[in-house]
Amino acid sequence: MLNFRHLAGATRYSFSGLQRAWKGEQAFRHEVLVLGLIIILLFVLRPGPAWSAGLLAAWICVMIVELLNSALEEAFDLSSPEYNIHVKHGKDMASAAVFLGVILNILLWFFMLWDGFRSQP
Repeated sequence: MLNFRHLAGATRYSFSGLQRAWKGEQAFRHEVLVLGLIIILLFVLRPGPAWSAGLLAAWICVMIVELLNSALEEAFDLSSPEYNIHVKHGKDMASAAVFLGVILNILLWFFMLWDGFRSQP
């Protein structure tokens, strides 16, 4: 049976996390701005439903990884406030995950635009 109280609590925690990311993480605010630009570009370019869904999903994945990166950074800072090479490595790897997501998105946009130009008469 569906536990609505649990669902409501989980939803509150999720919105609290989004609010914290918005207020405290400049990179997340930038990614929300890029999401808005992507939505506008998709309305202008009209690449088709499959490309649109893929491009939106891929960027939302970047935002998901950014949230995980920020959560890891907070946990690392709490566990070891002084400089620690292992903490630095963990933070760098989490940042690299976001970077790879951005690279993936650039490649997807390139291929979508390439496909669109190729299919025009």
